[in-house]
Amino acid sequence: MSNNSVPKRRRVNRREFVRTALGAGAAVAGFPFISCSGRAHEVEKKVIVLGMDGLDPKMVQAMIDLGRGPNFKKLAEMGTFTRLGTTMPALSPVAWSSFITGLSPGGHGIADFIVRDPETYMPFFSIWEAEKSDRVLSLGDYQLPLGGGKVVNRRYGKPFWAWLTEQGIPASVIKIPTNFPVEETATRAISGMGTPDVIDSFGMFSYYTTDPDERYEELSGGNVIHVEEREHRVDALLYGPVNSLRKPKDDSEDPFVNQTRIPFTVHIDPSADVVRIDIQGERLVLNQGEYSPWVRLRFEMLPLVSSVAGIARFYVKQVHPHLQLYVTPINIDPADQAMPVTHPKELGAEIADEIGPFWTKGLPADTKAFDYRVIDDEGYVKQAELILKERLALFDYEWSRFRGGLFYFYISSTDQDAHMLWRNMDETHPMHKASDVRFAGYLRGLYEEMDRLVGKVLPAVDDNTLLLICSDHGFAQFGRQFHLNTWLRREGYLAVAPEAEKKEKTSILDIDWSKTAAYGIGFNGLYINQEGRESQGFIGPGKRLELAKRLKRELEAIVDPETGQRPVAKVYTREEVYTGDFTFEMPDLLVGYTPGYRAAASSVLGETGNVILDVNPYAWSGDHSMARDLVPGSLLASRRLKAANATILDLPVTILDYFGLPKPPEMLGTSLL
Repeated sequence: MSNNSVPKRRRVNRREFVRTALGAGAAVAGFPFISCSGRAHEVEKKVIVLGMDGLDPKMVQAMIDLGRGPNFKKLAEMGTFTRLGTTMPALSPVAWSSFITGLSPGGHGIADFIVRDPETYMPFFSIWEAEKSDRVLSLGDYQLPLGGGKVVNRRYGKPFWAWLTEQGIPASVIKIPTNFPVEETATRAISGMGTPDVIDSFGMFSYYTTDPDERYEELSGGNVIHVEEREHRVDALLYGPVNSLRKPKDDSEDPFVNQTRIPFTVHIDPSADVVRIDIQGERLVLNQGEYSPWVRLRFEMLPLVSSVAGIARFYVKQVHPHLQLYVTPINIDPADQAMPVTHPKELGAEIADEIGPFWTKGLPADTKAFDYRVIDDEGYVKQAELILKERLALFDYEWSRFRGGLFYFYISSTDQDAHMLWRNMDETHPMHKASDVRFAGYLRGLYEEMDRLVGKVLPAVDDNTLLLICSDHGFAQFGRQFHLNTWLRREGYLAVAPEAEKKEKTSILDIDWSKTAAYGIGFNGLYINQEGRESQGFIGPGKRLELAKRLKRELEAIVDPETGQRPVAKVYTREEVYTGDFTFEMPDLLVGYTPGYRAAASSVLGETGNVILDVNPYAWSGDHSMARDLVPGSLLASRRLKAANATILDLPVTILDYFGLPKPPEMLGTSLL
């Protein structure tokens, strides 16, 4: 396949997958599952991999030096502790996809969380895409698909564990990122990062308030619903997925007109900070500041025929003087799956029977609710503690069943909590004073918890067992944000339509593509409007290289007048970091930021504004979408490895080598054994 001829990949919006995945036939979903019971016998060799997302080598070393990481220290002395080179960009879906396949982003096709459609220029989620049924039967208000809609993983390349299972070596792959819909090539698997809730690809929370003056400007990731209290009672609706079996209504002012809904009632104690919530036959009594257990929900799609199951937790932020009630994104119920999140399918119910329902949403912590102050530091930390407790219970369950082969288990807390609680720990962060100092030590405590987890698996290490602890990247402060598209517009590389010239902020819909030479989409991606690739591209191959060099030179020369630092540490060309069939559609340049800086969230989606550099105002205060050499991951191993210049691309080759399997020709790394 030539670089100019890549597989056609249809683009979808953030919610379209629900209307396809939940509309397969009269019943929900209808995804096929292939039975894979695994091997009953003991496998002589074993590889244990704990994937701790964002585990930073400097922080691990600091914990060892302080005597707070005894198991990390023991493992390092037993074998290896080194920095692990990551991908560019140093983003989880990109790096873990390289771990899974042994390919660069140009080979597996995952370039960022957010990429763009070269035909429409519109941004979209990179990990999966939805395919609609092309035949529909209309019956009154209903439209019944006559073929199965499905969701397809956009990651290309063969997972390394498939080479194992093909040789009869069992593989448990628990929560690995970019594994939705869940791969059926493993023996036991649970999907990870990229798994949506039942409403939206990123997750949509609900927030109910009786305060008519409570407003959240430019809120994303959730809905604020104003309700009224009458005689110490609030009646409300919990909104679920779009009803894909009903004909959509476009002529209503109700933003939820096409969504399923469940009525619920909140009874408010007039004198105490306690409420009772009645919903679908369940009764919850919650104090202020308390999260509920998981509540099983069912949203009706077609009366008596089809419904969608989900699970959610309620959090009472405040009772008096105004009710403030937060509801987590509605997760796919692992025991009654609307979309495939476990393999085999019955694994979800098996685990739920043992440890209870669990977060299936790929990134479980609700960072958007925290960023927009719908929940505060305390509300976030309480949620983070629930997530970690539940993930460790899941580990205990799966670990107790591991007999041989590969055991991979993923922890998201080391990434998400570092994003959200960095400013609490870091006194140099410009927003440190706005944080709750009660949680200044939370991240160090989390690393101690990871050390205890390492202690659980260390006794399993023997002559036939290799233990690897690895992360996809490290972490750094994110105190100031760089508005890439604003800079491109100021420098004349990006043009907006005449009618948008006076707007304070412009969106991607305001861009004049016929006059735009370069634009940013995603956390690190900078695209040149290339002839023969973008639908309105006019920069030819020769001029593309010249423009890329100029952009690189100018971006690396920018100085922040507030700090005297260079926000951009290094700009990489796609040719120096990518190989593979998808290189042609990758960003032409990757902007590697200096620790302390990152792309502004608005610029990620193609927006422009009035400033190029300013303070990052959000709780999201730590990051890693920087120059890859400045945020390496961590690698610890139970034996000595050839660790000099080790990268995440070496790990799948190393694991296969340990089991005696040759390196597949498409993989780029080398064995560290």
